[in-house]
Amino acid sequence: MRGEMAGGAAGRQSRDKNRREAFLEAARRLFFDSGYRGTSIQQIAAEAGYSKRAVYLDYQNKDELFISVCAEGLALLLAKLREVPWQEITVESCVARFLEVYIDFSRDHPEEFRMIFSEATPAIIANCSPPIRSRVAELERQCLEVVVRLIERAVREGILQEIDPWEAAGIIVGSATGIILLSMGGSQTVFSRETLESLVTRAIWTLWRGLKPEGSGLARPANRRGHDRSASHLPRSARAHP
Repeated sequence: MRGEMAGGAAGRQSRDKNRREAFLEAARRLFFDSGYRGTSIQQIAAEAGYSKRAVYLDYQNKDELFISVCAEGLALLLAKLREVPWQEITVESCVARFLEVYIDFSRDHPEEFRMIFSEATPAIIANCSPPIRSRVAELERQCLEVVVRLIERAVREGILQEIDPWEAAGIIVGSATGIILLSMGGSQTVFSRETLESLVTRAIWTLWRGLKPEGSGLARPANRRGHDRSASHLPRSARAHP
């Protein structure tokens, strides 16, 4: 009898997990194709093969599904950032590698990039349950913290002047993000995507130079793969003081 009860509970848990994943995958496809405004709970339920009512067993509203997809995108970006051997390369090479990862992520995962950095408004996030809000905030904080730690290291080594590392990281990442989003919003009618990516690099180098102590020189940018020659590049995430 106990075995039957345990087996029944395990079966329910498996079905619940499969249902949640089906909703998330359906939401991902629809948000990618139609964006936040063009997608409804009814469409997500139909795409997943469930009733609209079933969605509310796992998610309070469309916003929770949207932010859950964003959280998966942030987790992917964080995993890419963690592949870089930050402590084994110079500060300038770290900056170069960071922007390389960021630009590659925006190119390889444009839908996630757009959702995370353009469509995920504070109002949508606020409409989610605390666990979902906490997860996306923590992932975003960890992504930004990569830049924060880099700036702290640069200050310790005398490469940059004393500055609030969270504020500086927010400025650098926000600038890179804004230029990348221009290339996704139709601005390639004026600038090609390649030109905009080049502008990201040049903009971040200009900001980096402004953070250097007075009288110090500006290192030359690294090549695209980030192997030394000194460089600067970076991503975004709203400032999140711990």
